[in-house]
Amino acid sequence: MSGPLDVSVEREGVVAAPASEVWRALTEPELRVEVFSMVTQAVTEEGAPGEVGHVMQFTEKDHASDSGVVRLTTVMAEPYRRLVQERVGPDGSFTSTTFLTEVDGGTLVKRVFHVYQEDPSLAERAMRKAIVTFFSLGGTVRLKADIGDLTRHFA
Repeated sequence: MSGPLDVSVEREGVVAAPASEVWRALTEPELRVEVFSMVTQAVTEEGAPGEVGHVMQFTEKDHASDSGVVRLTTVMAEPYRRLVQERVGPDGSFTSTTFLTEVDGGTLVKRVFHVYQEDPSLAERAMRKAIVTFFSLGGTVRLKADIGDLTRHFA
């Protein structure tokens, strides 16, 4: 099968906190460790949290695998509304986009993971179905965990 590799998964939930607090939890390294159960340490490599060009490096650990280092680079920031980050880690490279909308009772958080490769390698083309399945399942589980962590933290 030829053509680009293009897969997205999304998840949303309402968090009982203002968008500014959710934004900080997503962009500030020390809060990332406090809020997200899979993150064991986080530091800023360069830039200022929440601004375009900010690079955060953190270590993630889930129950089923060894720890892995992840780099998040902020590529677009509309404070308290939209955050786009390029994620590179042991699970591959993809874009993470978060939309924040204030609603009654808190903030609606919609997170989207998206992988796009214009010209996938021969191996990636051969494994397209497996990559799509793995990314969809893994991304859905990760997003569900992220929304759950935010909800518990601000409860």
